[in-house]
Amino acid sequence: MSRYADLRKQVGGMTESVRGMRFNSLLADALVRDGIDAEADQRGPHGEVDVAFCYGGTWWLLEAKWYADPITDEPLRHLSDVLTERLPGTMGILASWSGFAASALRRAERSRDVVLLDRTHVEALISGTVSGPELIDAVNRSLSVFGHPSLPLAALLRPRRPDPAPLWSGAPDGFTPAAVAAPGAVDPTVTAYGATIAGITADHGRLLITVDDGIMNLAVGRRAQPRRRLELTDCVGSPLATTDGDLFVVRNGGVLRHRQDALEVAAGGFTRPPIIVPGPHGTPWLLDRDTVGWPGTEHASLVQIGDHLGDQQRWPAGLPAGVYQAACWLHERTFFVLGDGHSAITDVDTGEHRWIETPVGRPHGLIRLDERHVLIVGADRHVLITVLDTATGQATEPTPINLTGPVRGAARIRDALIILAGAPVDHATVVPVVARLDLPSLV
Repeated sequence: MSRYADLRKQVGGMTESVRGMRFNSLLADALVRDGIDAEADQRGPHGEVDVAFCYGGTWWLLEAKWYADPITDEPLRHLSDVLTERLPGTMGILASWSGFAASALRRAERSRDVVLLDRTHVEALISGTVSGPELIDAVNRSLSVFGHPSLPLAALLRPRRPDPAPLWSGAPDGFTPAAVAAPGAVDPTVTAYGATIAGITADHGRLLITVDDGIMNLAVGRRAQPRRRLELTDCVGSPLATTDGDLFVVRNGGVLRHRQDALEVAAGGFTRPPIIVPGPHGTPWLLDRDTVGWPGTEHASLVQIGDHLGDQQRWPAGLPAGVYQAACWLHERTFFVLGDGHSAITDVDTGEHRWIETPVGRPHGLIRLDERHVLIVGADRHVLITVLDTATGQATEPTPINLTGPVRGAARIRDALIILAGAPVDHATVVPVVARLDLPSLV
């Protein structure tokens, strides 16, 4: 990501020519990272090729352009001429950081051997949000099946056969609170269930729930059928919705921003999917889950998303990378980082942190109540909920809930606490469920 940021800012006064060559190398390295043997800046008797690679038995020649304005049809005309001088069946890719003028789009529609990639596609590849094989397969399918040389990133990442019912209203057949029967436990109201539920967040009085092929929208407090908010393959973890309508979603090693039906990469370059964290005033921050090195001693990182890809800033989170589960902003530049065994209160400006004991095991759900109190959801043989005073380290007696682990997240909508946990339906099967609890009775 730092290489990409340097190119965008032309660090060191690099010339346009130098930036072009480094852009070629960056694209080739991204493909190599994903198992494609790519070569940059190959010269021959018929001119230079920016990036060349063989994938799926087909040779691809990639022409990369980084201009200030959308490119015209001239680079596309040049690439078409290059392809006529190569082995029949060779395909071309024209990648333009600044997009395409109408003349280029019209000419591409008449071509059958060139696909177009704009900045969103390029950033998705470089960031690891989309793999090289995945991107090539998607654009090849678009051209071969539908005759479209260019499609928006959101269309390329849409599932071909989305699950018609990834989320069901009500409780799963076979579950009753008596199946858990924790001593003195509170019975939850199970509102929805689904096999691929992976995360949850609140958005203007509604729930946004991550499933395997997108984000579902579900009303709380009344009987309603779940509906799609976003179709997106391979999204994981809890999303985050901002007050201005943006939706942030984790996919592979990157974070996507969904805005007005379009997708763009907000952050990336992570070796493992990061965790989205609600930062100051609801802004999206991240927990980097990278455990390169020894995870027992190497601290995780809190990451602030920048205005552009590559501008992200990071600070030590105060906990080893292998133990943290979630985080939330407390006040000013201070965060609470939830860990299994111990948690940390971390000031990102000073770098100071202190550990306090986590009052429940296997924690994952975390809700900020105010500047010093957080609600934590964990699980032992059943779900446990406690309120922790981060200033003193004192916690309330954990309240048992008639659900089981694993806990996958928590959200707050007014006086309702929503948790993702497990509901046993028989002696061998636990179904992921969305359950509602009365928050005032827990705090």
